[in-house]
Amino acid sequence: MRKSLDKVFDPYRFRSEFPDLWSSYLRGNFRNPETVSVAFDVTFQTACNWWHGTHRPSGDKVALAALRDPEGFAASMTTIRRAA
Repeated sequence: MRKSLDKVFDPYRFRSEFPDLWSSYLRGNFRNPETVSVAFDVTFQTACNWWHGTHRPSGDKVALAALRDPEGFAASMTTIRRAA
């Protein structure tokens, strides 16, 4: 019997943990906030906020990461699924 998504995945926990998970992805794949800023076409302050896990990216930036780095992003999603 397959469990419903509600029973195996907590979207509220995922939302609260996502800034740290995104930060880990960035730190593992970029040298510093400057390179993040250029790669995602965001301000340096936004890149710093992501780098330090204080803010979440918008969906288009997450999709960009997934499209540019399918294997690395998929690996980070595996970590996210375990964390959530």
